[in-house]
Amino acid sequence: MKKIKNKKQVSVLAFFVCIGFAGMVNSQTPVTLQKAIDIALKNNRNLKNEKLKSEYTKALISSSADIPHTGVTADYGQINSALTDIKFGISQNIAFPTVYKKQKNIYTEEWKKSLLNVSLKEFELKKAVSLTFYNILYGKEKEKLLQETLKLYTDFLDKANIRLKAGESNILEKTTASNQKSSIEIQLKELRQELSVLKYQLQWFLNAETDFLPEDQKIFHGGLKEDLSLHPAIKVLQQQRNISEQQIALEKAKMLPGLQLAYNLNSFRGMGADDKVYNGAPQFHSVQFGVSVPVFSGGQKARIQAAKIAESVVESDIANMEFNLQNQYKKASEIYQVNFDIVLQYENSELKNADIITETAKKQFLAGEINYLEFVILINQAVTLKNSYTDAVWKLNQSAIELEYLTLNPS
Repeated sequence: MKKIKNKKQVSVLAFFVCIGFAGMVNSQTPVTLQKAIDIALKNNRNLKNEKLKSEYTKALISSSADIPHTGVTADYGQINSALTDIKFGISQNIAFPTVYKKQKNIYTEEWKKSLLNVSLKEFELKKAVSLTFYNILYGKEKEKLLQETLKLYTDFLDKANIRLKAGESNILEKTTASNQKSSIEIQLKELRQELSVLKYQLQWFLNAETDFLPEDQKIFHGGLKEDLSLHPAIKVLQQQRNISEQQIALEKAKMLPGLQLAYNLNSFRGMGADDKVYNGAPQFHSVQFGVSVPVFSGGQKARIQAAKIAESVVESDIANMEFNLQNQYKKASEIYQVNFDIVLQYENSELKNADIITETAKKQFLAGEINYLEFVILINQAVTLKNSYTDAVWKLNQSAIELEYLTLNPS
C-alpha cells in the first residue's frame, strides 16, 4: 500500500511539473512596436554585420599613408679603384605628400558612407519589423473574428441537432450548419499556420527566441513629413558623390612628381685625395635627393577622365532616386488617403450595421421568423462586413508604414 501511495504521489508531481513546463513553453511575451524595433536595432544580425563593415572602413583610414618598401642595398667590389671596397645604401621612394592627404580623404568619405549605410539598414529594418508586427496584429484580428463566427455556428449546430431530433427541421439545416462550422475550422488552421510563420519572421528580425505577442494600437500612427531629401538612400548617394569628388582630386594629385631619398655609406682603400691612407672601413657618407616625373602620363589622364564620368553617373543616380521617391510618395499618399477614408466609413456605418444584422438574425431565427438558410445568409453578410473592415485596416496600416518609410519618420 505504501508503494502504491508513493507511485500516486510521483504521478501527481510529474503531472504538475508537465503542466508547469507546458505553460512555460506556451508563454508569450507581450511587446509593443517601439519595443520590438528597439530589440531589433540592438540584436539584428544583418545590422550587426553592417556595423562591422563600418568598423572595417574606419580602420582603413590609417592605411592612407601607404609608403612603398624601403630599399636596402650592399655593393662589394672595385667601386672606387682597383682595390676592393664596400658600399651600403638605403633608399626610399614616396609619392608627393598631397597624394597621401587625398587618399586619406577618400577613406574618410568611405567611412562616412558606411555610417550612412548603417542608417539605411536601420530604417529598412524598422520598416520590415513594422510590417511584420502589423501583419501579426491583422492575423490576430482575423483569428478573433473567425473564433467568434465558429462559436456562433457551433451553438447553432447544437440547436440544429436538437431541432432535427425533435422533428422541427430537416437534415439540410443540420448539414448546412456542419459545413459552415467545418469551413471556419479549416480557415482557422490555415490562419494559425500563417501566424506561426510571421512570428518566426519577427523572431528572426529581433534575433530572439522569445515568443513575442504584438500588442499595440490597431491602426499604425506615425509622424509624416514631405521632406524626401533626408531619405537615407539619397544621403548614401550624396555621400558617394563626395567620394567621387575626392577620387578625382586623388587622380589629379598623382600627376605630381614623386620624391626619392637615399643614404649611402662607402669604404675606401689606399691613398685618398687628402694624402691619407684609408684601410677600407666604411666611413664616407652621402645623401641623394631626386624626383620622379610622370613623363608618360596618358594612363593617369585617362583615370582622371574616368573618375569624372563616375561622378556624372552618381549625379544621375541621385536625380533618378529623387524622382522615384517623389513618385512613390505621391502614390503612397493617395493610397493612404483612400484607405483612411474607407476605414472611417466602416467605423461610422458598416460595423454598426454588421452588429445589427447579427443580433436581428439571432432573434428572428430563435423566434422562428426565418429559417436556418436565411439565418446563414444574414450571418455571412455580417461576417463579410467585419472581415472587410479588418482587411481595410490592414491595407491602411500597410500604406501608412510605406509612407512613414518614404518620409523618414520612424516610429
